[in-house]
Amino acid sequence: MILVAAVVAGVRLGLVIPGLVYKVKNKGHRGGEPGRQPEDKKEWFTNTIYRIIEPDSNQVRKIKPITEWASRKIDSLEISSNYQLASVLDSVKQQLKPIITEEQYRRLDEFDNRASGHWRGRERHSKR
Repeated sequence: MILVAAVVAGVRLGLVIPGLVYKVKNKGHRGGEPGRQPEDKKEWFTNTIYRIIEPDSNQVRKIKPITEWASRKIDSLEISSNYQLASVLDSVKQQLKPIITEEQYRRLDEFDNRASGHWRGRERHSKR
């Protein structure tokens, strides 16, 4: 019973958190600065590295290709991970289907459909 509760809690967090992040990013709020336009991930990653190490102009030229490469890899991993997570969550839904009522399943399915639109890579996953 505790394991089922933990799985359900994990699924809920996994579905809710990406949606919240999406809403914050689309409103242009980041780090408590209302009205600021959201940065793309590549720009954010590069700026974070620069802020941490404070490179000189010569180092910037050498670091930029590295951060661009890393950004592409991170982006690819995110999409792949979201796809794999979607498969697990779809499996959970199918395993819950014979246990829960039609109304409960309908609510779960509606929630999943709303949340899945906010994940990069998830929207490509055919759920049915």
